[in-house]
Amino acid sequence: MESGTTHWNNVKIDYDKVLNTDASNVALLSAAVDQLPPDAADILDIGSGTGRLTSLCRAALPGARILGVDPAPTMVKEATDKFAADPLTSFQAGVAEDLSAVPDESFDVAISSFALHHLELDTYPKAAAELLRVLRPGGVFVNADQFCRVMGPAGSRERATDVLELLTDKAKYYLREASFERMLLQLDLLPRFLREDGEILTTPEFWRDRLLDAGFERAEIIATAPEELYNRVIVARKAPRAGS
Repeated sequence: MESGTTHWNNVKIDYDKVLNTDASNVALLSAAVDQLPPDAADILDIGSGTGRLTSLCRAALPGARILGVDPAPTMVKEATDKFAADPLTSFQAGVAEDLSAVPDESFDVAISSFALHHLELDTYPKAAAELLRVLRPGGVFVNADQFCRVMGPAGSRERATDVLELLTDKAKYYLREASFERMLLQLDLLPRFLREDGEILTTPEFWRDRLLDAGFERAEIIATAPEELYNRVIVARKAPRAGS
């Protein structure tokens, strides 16, 4: 996905306000932030959007330097404006599968929330390799995202049925437990999820295995409540430098 091509560049809702009505999303981000090493000095926020996760990272680690990257120029601008008074936080255009502007081994943590399911499946190995490259030895990658239960060709009956059932159940949950606007956001995106048009769910195991294939030392999957929504945090660790 090239910078500026994402449909999220045209989203007109108050994204932060709508997502904050969703306790399941708040719990997911909280679980992700809990994985931040307390001594992390440099944090890379992948798919930083409007800076919602960035704000939580800043609250957890007030002295850390944070760089957010996102393919949507409108969101980069909104986040930049939001953090204008914070000299330790900056934002720029970028995508997980091409972090060429980020030097090797320059971050202690790479973190992401509700962003990496926008990747095309064939870019996952490249994204995993890029994440490994930019992390320092012993660094950690934390991915808080939504997942599905079935892999397979786009439009196949088994996969489409799983995605349709999962996301309509989510919409009902959002209407009941979050807000009408959160439910509408889910339903507005449903055709994209089914066509796999910029919204492509994977199983958490698919992501975990790509990270291990890329060379991460280990990776674990953490479920967050309510588990049936299939929100998960994947935590992958880069091996420390030999002899350290």
